[in-house]
Amino acid sequence: MNSLRLTELLADRLGIEIPPVSMTFVDSEPQDVPPLYKDPPSFCSLWRIGEIRPVYVPGDQHSGCGIGGVVSGFLSAEGREIELAALLEEMCEASAGDDAQEIERTARFTDAGEGVVYSPLWKAPLAPDLILLWATLPQMGVLQDILGKVMWRDNPQGASFTRPACGVLPIAHTHQKPAMSLGCVGMRLYTGLPPSLFLLAVPSSCLDTLEQGLGAMNDAGDRLRGYAKRMATGGGGR
Repeated sequence: MNSLRLTELLADRLGIEIPPVSMTFVDSEPQDVPPLYKDPPSFCSLWRIGEIRPVYVPGDQHSGCGIGGVVSGFLSAEGREIELAALLEEMCEASAGDDAQEIERTARFTDAGEGVVYSPLWKAPLAPDLILLWATLPQMGVLQDILGKVMWRDNPQGASFTRPACGVLPIAHTHQKPAMSLGCVGMRLYTGLPPSLFLLAVPSSCLDTLEQGLGAMNDAGDRLRGYAKRMATGGGGR
């Protein structure tokens, strides 16, 4: 996978406007990647920083939002079930229900290392474990044409996942399949992104397929217009 070419293809063929972000877990601080000096408010806010420049973020800077801290794998949920369930209810509009069960069902990374390097994909200093894309529904339709159905938990048929938005990252990484989120309230708050854009996490194993598929696709514009027309007339995404 050529990261610069893939970034250019996403922009040229699909009109992806926000730079895709590379995310790489590391076991120690890379010498050639600057650290993040100011604590961020949330896991998802780090993705926006990664659009601008390469940055190393240690594990303890992923816990500004407790849910994001657990999902990223850097914060233990043990003893925090009530607090985290309340956060799910507030930031994700989820019913708290059984605190322990709700938190247990929340997807998370299980071997996160010491920190993460975030970077614009086109100049990523390390091979990505995941890339993160922001796309409209018509753009998602074309991406799904190339990558196949998105993944939600253990559902082999694929589905979209809403809350918490960051949960699609470990889902994509664990299953090595792309995973999409419609976005939770917390993600919208911390990223400032409009409701028209949705999050897609693509694991490293799918990046060659994505690059080759976009490179060979000569009718991307027609596909985008077709998806948009069907959505506008109530015909859905297919």
